[in-house]
Amino acid sequence: MAVPLAYITHDPEPHLPLLSEVIATDSQTQVQREVQANLHHEIDLVVSRIAHPSLREISQTVLGEMMRFFDWLTRIENNLQKLDTLLESLSLLEVLEFEARSLTDFIDHRAVKLAAGNERLLDVLDGISYGITHDLRRVFERELVRGVTEQSIPIVYGKILHAHGLLTNCFQQSTITLLQVFNPTLDASKLFNDYELRLQQSLVLCKDLSSLMRFVRLAQANSDPDVLRSVSARILEFRDGSMQYLMYKDWRGYENLALEVITAVENNLDPKPLLHRFICYLEVLYGHVKMRAVLADEFPYSARDEESEQ
Repeated sequence: MAVPLAYITHDPEPHLPLLSEVIATDSQTQVQREVQANLHHEIDLVVSRIAHPSLREISQTVLGEMMRFFDWLTRIENNLQKLDTLLESLSLLEVLEFEARSLTDFIDHRAVKLAAGNERLLDVLDGISYGITHDLRRVFERELVRGVTEQSIPIVYGKILHAHGLLTNCFQQSTITLLQVFNPTLDASKLFNDYELRLQQSLVLCKDLSSLMRFVRLAQANSDPDVLRSVSARILEFRDGSMQYLMYKDWRGYENLALEVITAVENNLDPKPLLHRFICYLEVLYGHVKMRAVLADEFPYSARDEESEQ
């Protein structure tokens, strides 16, 4: 399917390194094999229809790496059933971090050049690189997966489980958004056989966005310092939690506006103009989330509005 990375050499530009040793694949469940086979088929189908050689190279490389990442995440998932494999799972996470950073390096320095002129693909590649970098920083720097080996087994297990969930969501979003550049009709909910999970994530996102909007409106009406500090805390809480369920293209916009609001609050500046911009942005995000296909039964009128606009 994908061109082996060992054959992609673009010196002096960066290219993706291979592991010095091949990691053996653990036995997979029937469901995991079906999901993997379905993903392979969809990727092969999309790549075979890309006529432009440079765009095909980008897709083969990025999607091929994603398949490798999913293999390692599957092994970590299966290891979580056995407590004596926690150290192995930590090692796999370190390998995954190295390979994922290599992929973002490839995207930032090689793929964007090959995609020059294709604004939609450039936007998606930028979102993939930003999203992966964000989640790697969160897993390996902010939430300290490194250095947990001296902690208790439940803590190590919990951190591995959380890292697995974040990275799985990250790479799934990256795969879906890239595939949809070339196949806009792709049904993302069926690609990974996780409709129920995506439904729950979207419902949580709607609830948390709605809650955050209420707090921001409260701050607009009451600029008491305690209220403003409470809003700042809520903004950070959303960034570190439910923001992961937004589309990557929305992460940077949220973080930039959030930083402006928090900076104004911390420096005792008038935050009202920024709060107004922020609430407008949140309302747009909320509207987009409600139009997701998995929420069609929850917000039927939003889905109809989307269809009428097309």
